[in-house]
Amino acid sequence: MEENNIEVDSGKFKNNHNRNLILIGAFVIIAIVVTIILVVSLSKSESKPKLTVSDTHMSVTYNEYLGYSATITGVAKNISGQNISYASVEFSVYDASGNNLGTALANINNLGEGDTWRFEATLFSFPSTRPTSFKLVEINGYSI
Repeated sequence: MEENNIEVDSGKFKNNHNRNLILIGAFVIIAIVVTIILVVSLSKSESKPKLTVSDTHMSVTYNEYLGYSATITGVAKNISGQNISYASVEFSVYDASGNNLGTALANINNLGEGDTWRFEATLFSFPSTRPTSFKLVEINGYSI
């Protein structure tokens, strides 16, 4: 039987292996830096307010067959510096005991730069207990 001897230059292998590890490490560091830059830039653009909400008021009615209904009215103003293709305001509605009775929501399409919007956010549920208070929980504005 013939014996084959294969010689491996261990120095070359170590050099290639070390070079590969350095390249992988550099790639990982670059990927982390790019991710951090993207997250920071996106968070800055999202933190800039696009709408202000003011003059909010809640009216409550009662229907013996359905229960209570609530409508929150107010004014939203586009302060984004550009046209907003879709905007929404969302409120949580509470009874006197502090129980969350549901969500009141209003939305609009195409709110121009600097425009004001007189909204009516309607509670989607008809609770059996009277709504007594509300809290603004979310304002959205998206531009295309």
